Amino acid sequence: MPKTTKRDVIVATWVALNRPNVGAKELRAVQKALRQQFGEAHVFSPAAIARVLADEGAELRHPQIIEFDANWRESQIDKKAKRLNSLARFASGEPLTLEVVRAMLDELENLRTQFESADDPEALKELRSFAADARRRAEILAKDRTCETRTRATQREILEWIKVWMQTPALFADWVELRRRSPDFRKQFLDEETSTG
Repeated sequence: MPKTTKRDVIVATWVALNRPNVGAKELRAVQKALRQQFGEAHVFSPAAIARVLADEGAELRHPQIIEFDANWRESQIDKKAKRLNSLARFASGEPLTLEVVRAMLDELENLRTQFESADDPEALKELRSFAADARRRAEILAKDRTCETRTRATQREILEWIKVWMQTPALFADWVELRRRSPDFRKQFLDEETSTG
């Protein structure tokens, strides 16, 4: 049995609506069908849907399509900006502490599970990019000879934490608890954790 494609869903939805002229109402119905079949991340833009339907012989109500497409794209931009809002507090540019990086990685993991459930590969890519940026900031400070020895050691530890989360995010919480109990960690960082938390 052949796999149902997005094009199949677009055309079938239009046919089920009795092949009307296509405007905002019809585009909304097709987007709903795509969302139900494939998930939010796979919904076509109104303009892309209109192109598919035009190829099938649909008459298009161009002004409605253009306005609906513009509004839809604006809402997509707003959604993308909001979905990583909870990470803004970690992007200050200040050196990360162990306490702050733990909170950041917990939030990254929370978002990762949400985005995986929503089948949103673009959002997952944005999370990895955010983590990679934090890792680069820590790496620069870890190598900076003008920083105190303790600061460089903390940044090297943070590098490792972020690396573990990026490689095996589902295991990070267990790993970091074991790491924090290790004699090496306790000797090197217990004073910092006690004074900050």
